Amino acid sequence: MAGTAVTPSPAAGSMTGLNIGANVSASFVNSFRVAAVAERLATHVQPDFVSDDVEFFNLCLSLARGIDYAVANNEVPPKAQDLPLLLKQVCQRKNSLLLQAPIMVLMISVKNACKIGWFSKKETEELFALANELGSSFCSPGDINTGDSGSLSSVSKIMERFYPRMKMGQTLASLEVQAGYGAYVIDFHISKNTAHSPQEKIWLFVAQTDSIETSACIISPPQVNFLLNGKGVERRTNVHVDAGPQLPTNVTHMLKYGTNLLQAVGQFNGRYVIFVAFMSVMSSLDTPVLLDYVQPAVSTVDSDSDIIEGPSRISLNCPISYSRIGTPVKGHSCKHLQVLRSL
Repeated sequence: MAGTAVTPSPAAGSMTGLNIGANVSASFVNSFRVAAVAERLATHVQPDFVSDDVEFFNLCLSLARGIDYAVANNEVPPKAQDLPLLLKQVCQRKNSLLLQAPIMVLMISVKNACKIGWFSKKETEELFALANELGSSFCSPGDINTGDSGSLSSVSKIMERFYPRMKMGQTLASLEVQAGYGAYVIDFHISKNTAHSPQEKIWLFVAQTDSIETSACIISPPQVNFLLNGKGVERRTNVHVDAGPQLPTNVTHMLKYGTNLLQAVGQFNGRYVIFVAFMSVMSSLDTPVLLDYVQPAVSTVDSDSDIIEGPSRISLNCPISYSRIGTPVKGHSCKHLQVLRSL
């Protein structure tokens, strides 16, 4: 993360001799855990060691948690320089069906450590290559970004047109997918030092980019499940999907400091962009004053016309949000009698 200061963790030496009541920091304990787990894991990759798959499984997950904690707190454990060689040896066991998943979890955490400068440029490239190779066994290829995306221009137009009271801030992760079945995974980390305003929350934004002229572009793909950290996102799964246009989903409560995982699995009925980003909602005090509607001038009716306007029925529910209309609005040039609900 550019511009982020990374703090070295306290030296993790032997804890022998520490008083039980001593004031030991959480960072020190985590550094000790990373060092101890890495040391034990190193014995499992020795040629003459009879490795126990269950212990290897648990060690991978424990090391991943230790790395996540350090990344979330912008710390670098003292033993970090010893990890690249160990991780390459661990990845040699990727063909084991039992161990593929924990190794993938570990490498996701390692990728986030690479992004904040734990390792040299060469080691970072090698570890990224290993993680991507392993990840191809679990998900479909896609245009994945952990930061700003090239599709921001389309997103900006959609935000201005359909979410005028919302403002998008820092992007944590983004994904562009093509039509068809796919199983996509995006991992991203959130640091405790991530800069954002108190008004900003983290939202999931999903939009179809084939056509952004109508509100149909903000309908969640009906056959796709969105999950964050293993839990379904409200109204974006097959269990409960909203059939109409949707606002971005506030997912702040589903996330944690450190590594997070977004999954999008199912049949996409077009090209979509998926964003996890900080967003703020404009307060009602900042809402522009709505002008009174002025009926457009009626053109002269042709007496020979076969089209005669009959009685019309207007719904009190908004045709876009399907909710009760509070403040009715419509476009300046709109000649329809039906009004919409002000967001």
